[in-house]
Amino acid sequence: MPAVRPLAAATALVLALPASAGAWGFTGHRLVNDKAVDTLPSDLRALFQGNRAWLAEHSIDPDLWRAAGVEGEAPNHFLDMDAFGSYPFPALSHVEKEHLARHGADAREKGRVPWRVAEVYAELVAAFRASDEARALEKAAALGHYVGDAHVPLHAALNYDGQLSGQQGLHNRWESALVENNQVQLAESLLPAAARPPGPPIEAVFAVLLESFAHSVEVLAADKASVRGRDYAETPEDDRYDRGYYSRMQAREAERVRARLSAAASAVGGFWLQAWEEAGRPVLDATFRFPYVRGKTRAVLATLDGAGASLVDAAVARGLMPQLAALRARGAVARGVLTSLPAKTAVGHAALFTGTWADDNGVAGNDVTFPGRRVIDTVSGYSSTVLLAEPVWVTAARQGLRATVASATQVFPFGPFLHERRFGGDYGRNLVLFDGYQNLEAAEHAYGAQDLAARPAGAWLGPLPAHHGEVREFRLEEFGVTVDGLLYDDPGDAVAGFDTMYLALDRDPAAGITLKPAPAGSKDAFRALTLGLGGAQAALNFRLFELAPDGERIVLYRTAPHVLRASRPEVERAAQAATGGFLGNGAEWLYEKGGLGPTLWEGGDGTAEERMLETVSLVIRQFERLADFAWDRTDWDLLVTYLPYPDSVFHVWLGRVDASLPGHDAAVAARLRPYMDRALGLIDGFVGHLAGRAGEDVVLAVGADHGLASTHAVVRPNVLLREAGLLALDADGRVDLARTRAYYARGHFLLVNRQARSGGIVAPAEEAAVRRQARDALLRVRDPATGQAVVLAVLDPSAAGRGDSPRAGGPHGGDLYLSLAPGYEASSSLRGAAVEAAPPGGDHFFDADRPEMHASFAMAGPGVARGTDLGLIRQIDVAPTLCALLGIDPPAQATGRVIAPALAHPLPSAPPPSSRDAVPARR
Repeated sequence: MPAVRPLAAATALVLALPASAGAWGFTGHRLVNDKAVDTLPSDLRALFQGNRAWLAEHSIDPDLWRAAGVEGEAPNHFLDMDAFGSYPFPALSHVEKEHLARHGADAREKGRVPWRVAEVYAELVAAFRASDEARALEKAAALGHYVGDAHVPLHAALNYDGQLSGQQGLHNRWESALVENNQVQLAESLLPAAARPPGPPIEAVFAVLLESFAHSVEVLAADKASVRGRDYAETPEDDRYDRGYYSRMQAREAERVRARLSAAASAVGGFWLQAWEEAGRPVLDATFRFPYVRGKTRAVLATLDGAGASLVDAAVARGLMPQLAALRARGAVARGVLTSLPAKTAVGHAALFTGTWADDNGVAGNDVTFPGRRVIDTVSGYSSTVLLAEPVWVTAARQGLRATVASATQVFPFGPFLHERRFGGDYGRNLVLFDGYQNLEAAEHAYGAQDLAARPAGAWLGPLPAHHGEVREFRLEEFGVTVDGLLYDDPGDAVAGFDTMYLALDRDPAAGITLKPAPAGSKDAFRALTLGLGGAQAALNFRLFELAPDGERIVLYRTAPHVLRASRPEVERAAQAATGGFLGNGAEWLYEKGGLGPTLWEGGDGTAEERMLETVSLVIRQFERLADFAWDRTDWDLLVTYLPYPDSVFHVWLGRVDASLPGHDAAVAARLRPYMDRALGLIDGFVGHLAGRAGEDVVLAVGADHGLASTHAVVRPNVLLREAGLLALDADGRVDLARTRAYYARGHFLLVNRQARSGGIVAPAEEAAVRRQARDALLRVRDPATGQAVVLAVLDPSAAGRGDSPRAGGPHGGDLYLSLAPGYEASSSLRGAAVEAAPPGGDHFFDADRPEMHASFAMAGPGVARGTDLGLIRQIDVAPTLCALLGIDPPAQATGRVIAPALAHPLPSAPPPSSRDAVPARR
């Protein structure tokens, strides 16, 4: 027998569907604990009755611990009696120490449920003696699970799954499927006897196991007798176990299932009663209630990238975001959220999702470094590759809830949450994960007439569309795929000359898209072509903003390609079909470069701004579609989604409307602000869409990763390091590691090129001196235009304490961080002036305690306190609070706290610790 007992193939892991999990299956264990409440005498029953739903739900916790890879948990659920002789097993000592001495340490892997029952029973007695209602209920729920396990016939035999007799899968068929198929009848017909103290726990469980072993022989025989036919090789399932099998098995075994469930419920009640009596029958607070029960609440966590508290507050106050205002009015609102350091998208989201700061969760920047690698080598902080702490979707899945991630940082690749078991188990059966960002790196594009180089049309696969006059064709090479196009005069269009564009793959005039030029702001003017890219399907959305009748002026916009990935292939295909594909970004950067026409500050008339807003609207539509698919087509208790706005809009426009920046153009700002306001309204529509779906029945939390600040100048730390002799370039202009002692990385932190890194040259004894030299060089810099200090402070994360403030550094972080004067942004470029003016914009990576960096947060729904001002909170407190509302423990490595004022019902002063204690340490 293997060291760890595997479940039957049909059962997979406990993480499989609840119907097929654990000993009695989740349904059976819930039934046992629920019915056990009825067996108690009235003076004990009141407390248990008031927490009945909690006791039933948490009956499955030990199976969840086992699935999460908790060390030593697997043998706690069974005892293979016949591994130690023949019935009635006289060689099997009831003293565990003697048992192991007699049969060897490996005997533990053949089961220890009697001793586990005794351990938890003792803990229950202690909790009763302390009059600790929360702890007592938690121990009672777990005790009910182990006692229930002992009553399962197959938990007392080596042939626990029929694997030794050609009956593979019996484990699931008997104790899960038969219960699931008849759960309504069982719930109505189970009438366990009144609780009676069972006596010494170990002896009582051994007696139960002897009964279970005798039943196992009959269960195996009934299974064999119920089989008809054979297992055909060409079919995906075992044909022997069809509906007829279950009908026959039900006729043979229904009474046994009912009897063992009833006996289990009566025994569980007896153990609870005996523990209370052994504790001295303490008076318990019968009014105590767990306010939040797992599985009774659903929650959505939506993040708005760059939705800083001050910016959102101003928008709400001006009436620009009425949907968000309504959410805030009926829920709890933070005046600000203390964000991560640096205040970057990947870092802030990781803090939100894990309840830990960057030094613990491993996401130290949008780009991070790995110990031992070269200082110039970085890994994307958006990737799950760098994540060291459990995110909230794993937290939910690990505790038996279903979670869907429509879009989030650190979700792709999916492996760490599935087969890689980075966080203790494979949670794939409880997770549906989507990602559209971590695949193709390509930008959106706008084509002009010169780019298309249209020429007289040649031969196509079929007749060309109906047209007047000349037809021209062109070809676009898109990511290794050829897109052919036509320009023609549509007879049905009143415009004389070229008025229509047609795009197709493989020169097929019957399977493409037709585009008409329309003014910016036209509704639904985008059309999509689906291409095979990266081994999957990607939609390219095209928009014809302009087409002159003579074909000499054309503005054809194309979105960036994104491949929508999902953790389950079948869901990926369905999501692609339902949404039309993933779209992660609009045309903000293209717009800023003039690709949509001249901007307002370049003398434009607003056309470029209208076009950009149209692309923003398209992105939001696609995110709404993906959220809707996740909402309607996946099974979830927790849904995580995201919007890349207002971040990219504020990056472009924020500095332009800030009157405090040097060279402010009030006229341009006045013309630009209405477009910025409209963008906020589009974002508010996304919030309203989610709020409308959530209604009053689903918790909706709307948070953000960081705020933004206006900038007008750039500082280049690497240039300063070069000037100080700490960084050198080779003949090709690249970093010369053999002569470089310090480097400012893309992650927005400085790294010492220590010898422990590949190519490093700084000896341990020299590191402090290099830090000091780098600090001095950075602090000396002045803006040549004003003479003011640019770097206000250089922060050393190794010298910081572990208080409430955001913490940086860690294994993937930097050695030094910069605090810049307002108005400045930092660049990791190697050339250029150390400090120089830059176009007005918006940026973020600054000190977390700067008010403009504070993120926004609001939540509403069942269990959330209405009309509550939360004050200034921390990002790492969001996940624990959301978990409290879901009735689950916080993320395994979380250092954040539950935001108590956000909850309509106070949590127990001492929440049950054991399920949290059982979580495996970070790996």
